[in-house]
Amino acid sequence: MAETKLTTGLSGRLEQKQLISQSQQRSLELLAMPLPLLESRLTEELAGNVLLEEQSDPVFSSSENIVSDVPENSGYDENDYEQNSILPEEWADDLPLPQQSRDEAGTMDFLGNLPAPPPPLRTLLLSELHALGLPENLMEAASEIVSALNDDGYLTVNLADLAMQCDADMDEINEALHIVQSIAPAGVAARDLAECLKLQLAHKGLLTGDFVRLLDEGLPDLEMNRMTRLEKKLGITPEKLENMLKTLRSLNPAPGRSETDSAPRSIVPDLAVSKDENGTYTVRVRRPASVRLTVSPLYEKLLEDASLSPDDRAYLTEKLNRARELLRALSMRESTLKQLGEFLITRQSAFLDGGVDKLKGMTMKSAAAELGVNESTISRCVADKFIETPQGVFPLRFFFSGTYNSENGEDVSARAIQQKIKQLIASEDQTEPLSDETISRMLNDAGLPVARRTVAKYRELMNIPASALRKKFY
Repeated sequence: MAETKLTTGLSGRLEQKQLISQSQQRSLELLAMPLPLLESRLTEELAGNVLLEEQSDPVFSSSENIVSDVPENSGYDENDYEQNSILPEEWADDLPLPQQSRDEAGTMDFLGNLPAPPPPLRTLLLSELHALGLPENLMEAASEIVSALNDDGYLTVNLADLAMQCDADMDEINEALHIVQSIAPAGVAARDLAECLKLQLAHKGLLTGDFVRLLDEGLPDLEMNRMTRLEKKLGITPEKLENMLKTLRSLNPAPGRSETDSAPRSIVPDLAVSKDENGTYTVRVRRPASVRLTVSPLYEKLLEDASLSPDDRAYLTEKLNRARELLRALSMRESTLKQLGEFLITRQSAFLDGGVDKLKGMTMKSAAAELGVNESTISRCVADKFIETPQGVFPLRFFFSGTYNSENGEDVSARAIQQKIKQLIASEDQTEPLSDETISRMLNDAGLPVARRTVAKYRELMNIPASALRKKFY
């Protein structure tokens, strides 16, 4: 066996590595921010930088005016799109891309128009429990139950375990459960769906023996749409079963979410598309209405004072550079969004005129190639942002999906295909619902080559049940 020798030594390696500067990082961060988050960020910057001040002139929302906020000696050129938008993307992949988030809120003055969020479910329940004036042992047990509820309002923890946690006996924990189940919202603290629906029916005074049997014995048949079997099992007429099902459909299978998700959400579009009297579409980039920043001329002039101490000069210079970087990053953000908005107008003019059915297929990669930017730029542009169009307000991500080639050679968006599937199902005979195979054949007859498995995938994405579950028997 050959002997292995270990040695130590020094060696050198020449390596070229590209690092992202703070200025470039800030540009990418602002580009990814939706309007509400940008408002908050600018407010923080204003509070922390004496070289920034708010402009007092009327609010603007057109991106043509943005460069007026950048100092003339900053070296910024509004027409140098190559420098302003593409160059930072050489470092773009070094930063994590923002996650897609939920829809957010408002009009141009969105902070003032946002509704106050409702109190969480547990806060509501504990407030009602305290109002009952319960004995200390029951209050402690009931609070333990409330703390164990999931987001849907269900109790998924074993009662015996809860009793041990709050040092209660089973009689006390059961009594506490009954108390929690008796307060609003009806159906909360149920252990399963059947109990949840029974609690709601009891609250409405509608819980009958037939409902108890249906929920205890018939849920599997109900989920599989086996109505004839249910009628025989319960010994009721089709008309009575249909009336019972109408009642069940009016109940809430997730009572916990009714308290937290009921508040309406509004949207702040980052882009707005309008059509003038000549039929020409234009796009404008919206900026936060309440924060329009500029460099303070007072402090800029102060820097020219020869008597300024070195420490004060260094402090003000650092703040001035940061202010100019911020304004430059804002201009670059709006320039990039404006480019994307104009591209969408050109690419999706048929959609703007005719709706989702006319939506053309487009991917972020193809958009990036046409605009001459990195794909991650497009991803940051569309993240969490919305566009207002004559067809309604849409997430920017809405416009990026797969592409189908129709028989006449046109690109059709996957979203347009989904819309057509939805329309076909909405107009079907509910006693003889369309199968995926039938829908595929109808789309192919219309010049759209969509396979059966693709129809099934899109139907599931839209949360539409299979034909067997959509069938109506009455």
